[in-house]
Amino acid sequence: MTGPRAHPRALHRRDGGDVLRTKICCTIGKALRSGVILVSAPMILTRHQITYSARCVFAGPASYGYDNIGKLIEGGMNVARLNLSHCTLEVAETVISDMRRYLKDTNTTAQVAIWLDLNGPKVRTGKLAQPEVYLKAGDEFTFVNDDSVIGDNTKVTSTYTKELLKVGDKLYVDDGLLSFTVKERLPHGILCSVDNSGYLGEYKGINMPSYVIEELPAVSGKDALDISFAMKHNVDFITVSCIRSLEDIQEVRLLLGNSKTKVLAKIENKRGLDNFEDILKTADGIVIDRGYLGAEVDVEIVTMEQKRMIMLANIMGKSVMVANQMFESMKTNPRPTRSEAADTANAVMDGADGLVLSAETAIGNYVFEALDVMRRVAAQAEKNTNYLDFQVKMTRSVPKPISVSESIASSAVLTASQVNAAIIIVVTELGGTARLVAKYRPQIPVIAATLVPQTARQLAATFGLVPYFHDGTDASVIQETVQFAVELGLCKPGDIAVITSGQSVGFLEGTTTQMQLYTIPGSA
Repeated sequence: MTGPRAHPRALHRRDGGDVLRTKICCTIGKALRSGVILVSAPMILTRHQITYSARCVFAGPASYGYDNIGKLIEGGMNVARLNLSHCTLEVAETVISDMRRYLKDTNTTAQVAIWLDLNGPKVRTGKLAQPEVYLKAGDEFTFVNDDSVIGDNTKVTSTYTKELLKVGDKLYVDDGLLSFTVKERLPHGILCSVDNSGYLGEYKGINMPSYVIEELPAVSGKDALDISFAMKHNVDFITVSCIRSLEDIQEVRLLLGNSKTKVLAKIENKRGLDNFEDILKTADGIVIDRGYLGAEVDVEIVTMEQKRMIMLANIMGKSVMVANQMFESMKTNPRPTRSEAADTANAVMDGADGLVLSAETAIGNYVFEALDVMRRVAAQAEKNTNYLDFQVKMTRSVPKPISVSESIASSAVLTASQVNAAIIIVVTELGGTARLVAKYRPQIPVIAATLVPQTARQLAATFGLVPYFHDGTDASVIQETVQFAVELGLCKPGDIAVITSGQSVGFLEGTTTQMQLYTIPGSA
């Protein structure tokens, strides 16, 4: 095969000639560099400040920069996440440029999606005089209603200034790592007592479990600018934090207009959990953020709700990713705890399409190790998952009647098993049928071939799919895709491929209407 370099590692190849089906998302961030820490803007630290912040500032390789992004791509990253609550649009633009430049420079077939995470109606702490400050249990601490205030170990501003909390209410920060009890309402904010000792950072999420904040818009002025930025740079996915209802998703879609950028609903509050099924129908996919959600919902409920949400997303054929505190200990340790590994493996075995590394790759000391270990844990979980049972359960669970495209997709998976096919090839325009094939968890590789570059990138977030962007014509796409699969070692001459595609005459554009069996020729 001539043309781009087929990249087995970035396409999830693993020992034994198989592919890793679970997708890995890495959050891109900066760490300490020569006395400089970059969060949302550069800030020079004095020697005294560096010493003071030694516990809380991570000096690892981070994931920012052309070379580091290249190492993540070579290591098997499928989705690159940029959290716009913690980085500027200038930083995001640099990351997008570096990633696309690396893929072009290396002439690789690897597909990596870009995901922008917007703040939405998420309440956060404000700016601090230092990157983190230590708070001691029993001390008094004030949340002030003035965004010009620079915080310290006695106060911090927040992005929500309305009168809401009353004496005795609880308030949680940073996924519940810090807890506060309201002591008194003040003219300029609220006075609290610190319930437990810990470090407070800038721009950390604030939870008020007793209240639903309705007046905060789903999309703020800043979020609207961020969405415009996403469309300008042809970003593949966006999420808006703290989605509460399907109306929030619809508001985002109105701003996107005709853009092909897909909207993932980030479930991280009780309101979103309560409205999950309506949100699922409207969104293109789901991100389960256990950290923020766990500050509003009891931990034993979060564990069970994660399983329920994954199952419902699987039934609807929508991508679902599990995020936050996956390998949290790897911010400072070279390997995860056994409980973290078990949690990650269970998410894979429950049916998650992807796993998200957050702080582990944004600010951690072991960025590339975290990616490698997560791939290995996911691979082992896949080996110990009975996907035949999964297919039976999915077939029974899907509401009837099903669409023509889904009928062909499920039939392709069944046929592949019956004829002992080596691969399934799905020729797709927008990716719908490819996702339906993935929904039935075939036990052989699935090549999703498309002539649309953005579709190829977006399919990098769906379980089991190896996306292939074909820059030729409709007439040659199947032949070139077969050659691509042979070069990767996923099939060989004489093997059978099951191929699904659209019919160009007599059928509506964008529908899958055809399935065929194809024997890989010796000249492939």
